[in-house]
Order: sequence, then structure tokens, then C-alpha cells
Amino acid sequence: MKKRRIVIIILVLAAVAAFLLWRTYFRKGAEEGVLLLSGNMEVTEWNIGFKIAGRVVERSVDEGDKVQTGQVLARLDDAELASVVTQNRAALHEAESRLEELKAGSRPQEIEEARANVRSQEAETVRLKRDFERAEVLYKNGAISTAQYDAAKSAYESRAAQERSANESLSLVKEGPRKEDIDAARHRVEEARAAIKTAEERLKDTVITAPAPGVVLRKNVELGETVAVGVPILTIGDLASPWIKVYVPEPQSHLVKLGQRALVTIDKDPHEQKKTYNGWVSYISQEAEFTPKNVQTQEERVKLVYGVKVRVDDPDQDIKPSMPADVVIQLNAPAAPAPAAKP
Repeated sequence: MKKRRIVIIILVLAAVAAFLLWRTYFRKGAEEGVLLLSGNMEVTEWNIGFKIAGRVVERSVDEGDKVQTGQVLARLDDAELASVVTQNRAALHEAESRLEELKAGSRPQEIEEARANVRSQEAETVRLKRDFERAEVLYKNGAISTAQYDAAKSAYESRAAQERSANESLSLVKEGPRKEDIDAARHRVEEARAAIKTAEERLKDTVITAPAPGVVLRKNVELGETVAVGVPILTIGDLASPWIKVYVPEPQSHLVKLGQRALVTIDKDPHEQKKTYNGWVSYISQEAEFTPKNVQTQEERVKLVYGVKVRVDDPDQDIKPSMPADVVIQLNAPAAPAPAAKP
């Protein structure tokens, strides 16, 4: 029991000593106009994937390759989608031809053909009318039967109806297509164009390009693999603009401002001299959080801190992700100028 009490007392004293050391360390740094922090370097990453499923037939880059904006990275098998585009283009040409035909109206040959049909029907009607008139006289005189009379009458009336139909057809041919038919044909053209646009967009989705300059960090699939929608094919990192996230204790959080200059020192080979890079505070969390579990001692992990992102200027791309680094935030230095926006 006595030993347990001694152990508890020792732990309490150690915690108090650690707290005093921590407070003295950060207070001293703040009094000197700097804030000393540590963390690991990170880079902005893009997981590049296709918007459609398919079989990978080309991957033009490998891990470690540098890429530029718009550079082709990979392709899917596009034979089926290319065929759909061809079919839709043929349908569009057919719809456009039909629309032009309706807008042009009836051709002179069609009008003349309709007139000839009318003349033929008129001549036949005149002949059957005469036959009917003779049959009517003969029927009244008892020279022909009722069946013969009815046959002559029926033939005349049928031909007269055909003559009226021929005249109506001639009128329609002269007038040309209805406005409603032209509008319907125009809608079919628009529908065909929309189908082509959709098919072409899907065909474009068989190719993925780099969204920004960077370096291929990981390749996730091999040639010939069939991938689903959104599955990352490659992971690209922006090594030219790395950053580090550090955690500022709550008592010193009010000292950190956006744009403050910072010096970032990278831990390299022990035999090499450490290299220092210029940086600036680009982000400050608005909400406090408990110190992450990967930060040093158990006592520090229960303290409230604010996440701060320090962006680093590294045009030579020497910094690699996950490198441990020390950050010195210069509290009294003038704010760094805003970096130029990337294209």
C-alpha cells in the first residue's frame, strides 16, 4: 500500500514538472517572438478515377513521373461508346434531312403527279356518269334489270368519291407540310443532337487527364484491369507547395495570425546539414481540439490545441510527404505576401 502511494506521488510530481516545463518552454518562445512546433510534412493529393466503368487499356505515367495540367494519364476501352457516337450522328443526319425536306415543301414533280391523278379521275368519272345516265334511261324503259342499274350507279358514285379524294390530295400537295409536322421534325433534330452530345461526353470520360501539375505518388491499377466508377487509378501530389499541420496550445493561440512568416526545418540524413525553408501560416482552426494521440506524452495529449497549417515554399520539390519537420512561427515579423494563384 505504501509503495503504491509512493508511485502515485511520483507520477503526480512528474506531471507537474512536465506542465511547468511545457509552460516555461512556450512562454519563453512567445517572449522571444517565436513559436516552436513540430509535425510531419504533407502535400495536396488528388485521387484520379474514371466517371464510367471499363477496362484500362492505357496508362501513360508511372510512379514518380511529373505531370502537367491536361496531360493524358489513362484511357479505357472506348470501342462501344465510339460506335454509339457514330450511330447517333447518322440519326442526326437523317433527322436533319427530313426537316429540310419538310421545310422545302412539295416538289413540282409531286404537284404535277397529283394533277395528273385528278385529270385521270375526272375523265373516268365523266365516262361512268354517261354510262349511269344511259343505264337510268334503259332501266326506266325496262330494258335492263335492277342489278345492272345498281351496278352502273355504284360505279359512278365510287369514281366520283375517288375524284374528290384526288382533288383533296392535290390541294394538300400544293399547300405543303403542316407547321406541326415541321415542328415535330425540328424537335427530332434537337433530340438527335442531344443524344450525340451525351454520347460524346461519355466517350470523353474514357480519358482522364491531370487536374494540376504534380508528381504521381501511387499507381493503383494495372493495364487490363476492369475498374468501377470512381475507383482511383492514380494518386497525384502537389510537391511544389507542401504544407505541415502543427498544433498550437490554447494559451498561445491568440499570438498566431494568418500570413505570419515561418521557418520550416526538415530532418534529413544525419550526415547532411538540415535545410530550412520559408513558409507562412495559411490556415488556423476556429475550434479547439484535444492534442492528437501521435503527439508525444500522455500529459500533452489531454491539452486543448488549435490546428494551424503552415504552407512551405519548395520550388525544387525536395520535400517529400511524411518527412518530420520543425516549425518556427515568427510572431513579430510582418505578414508574408499572399502567394500567386496557381493556374
